[in-house]
Amino acid sequence: MRIRSTLQKLSILVRDAKMVYKGFKTLKQTKRTPDQSYYSMRNLFISTNGRSNDIISSLISRKYYQDLDINGVLGIKDQHQLDQIVNDIAQNGFHVFKQKLPDHMIDSIYAYAKSTSCRYLTVGDLGSGYSDETITFNEVNPISPRYEFTQQQILECEELQTLIFDPAILSVAQQYLKTKPFLDLIAMWWSAPFHGVGKSEAAQMYHFDLDRIKFLKFFFYITDVDSNTGPHCYVRKSHKRLPSSLLKDGRLTDAEVENAFGKDNMLELCGKKGSILAVDTRGLHKGKDLVVGKRLLFQIEFANCMFGQYYPPFKKPILKPELEKQFEKYKYSYQEIMS
Repeated sequence: MRIRSTLQKLSILVRDAKMVYKGFKTLKQTKRTPDQSYYSMRNLFISTNGRSNDIISSLISRKYYQDLDINGVLGIKDQHQLDQIVNDIAQNGFHVFKQKLPDHMIDSIYAYAKSTSCRYLTVGDLGSGYSDETITFNEVNPISPRYEFTQQQILECEELQTLIFDPAILSVAQQYLKTKPFLDLIAMWWSAPFHGVGKSEAAQMYHFDLDRIKFLKFFFYITDVDSNTGPHCYVRKSHKRLPSSLLKDGRLTDAEVENAFGKDNMLELCGKKGSILAVDTRGLHKGKDLVVGKRLLFQIEFANCMFGQYYPPFKKPILKPELEKQFEKYKYSYQEIMS
């Protein structure tokens, strides 16, 4: 029976590996990953405890920009400091930058988010999803735990454009991913207290992300974030291997995570407005549900390839001359933005 079970597991592994290989070929031809190939990648990740993604990443062509500028919003002064930042992410799964966004940039982004209508998460007996209607966020009377802007709306904000095309962010992404990175996803959302309703749907339970083979996210706190206003919570070093008890594709309770990693490794990454984090969210993480106040967070994600979940490309807005130059110079990384 044991031999039969082992053979069955090997058969499934081979099947999923073939499906992933087929998916890469299709991606090259159509720029879309077949759904079944994406699901097979997730299956392989669970079956191999992430080793499959590590192997694929090692096989991805390592093409590098040789002229990236480390000067930008992250406050990186030299290559040694860049090496230290990337090593910190590699060892612990995240890095909190000492540098913060300037006040004028924070104020501009905040004002844009307050005045721009967006979709909100609906949670009810019939399931959850995002609303068709759009409304401006009302912190006095929230009707949802999460209000989310579209990628196109984000691109219309000049201050957010500056962050998206920041050369220092691209430099960190390239060095961590060990190849020319792809801008994969941009997101911004409000979070509000909602009495624990919709915690799973609002990503407020522990989980790991697996939309791509390897990726790195940059989080920007646009409001002050303390323990009561929804800090990003991260389990230190969980981006490497997971204990078998947590090796499942779904949400996890705090108790499950604590039993496996210990409370000392379950970190609340609090920070004043303007704080910047780089996080490998292959590691276990969540957004803590809010007790009071509100949280506005902006996110940029870079990946080492576009295999995985499909997100529609977005249209390039009118850019300032210096940002247009950055876009054209590193168009390989920004190819999801259609000219």
